[in-house]
Amino acid sequence: MPAPVVLPIDGAFHAAQPHMLDLTTDAGDLDLTFTPAGFPDGFAQLRAGAVEVSLVPDELTAVASLRDIIESKQAADRDKDRAALPYLRALLDRTGGT
Repeated sequence: MPAPVVLPIDGAFHAAQPHMLDLTTDAGDLDLTFTPAGFPDGFAQLRAGAVEVSLVPDELTAVASLRDIIESKQAADRDKDRAALPYLRALLDRTGGT
């Protein structure tokens, strides 16, 4: 694994990444999207279906529901999204659609 790169996460950094930030973390790849495909109102539209998860102790973070992630990946229609869809659909089936 390459040596970690420390990035200044400030306004200038975000301005240079207006739509998406692809990260590689110790826990795996993480894509952060600021303009999710299929959801023109962004967070406001996703918030209704969001689920809260504990990413760090004593804190909850709202994340898009699995159904909404699948819908966004279908709308984005990138190679990496199409490749992920069978796994995500199987996970949705296995979790009972939650």
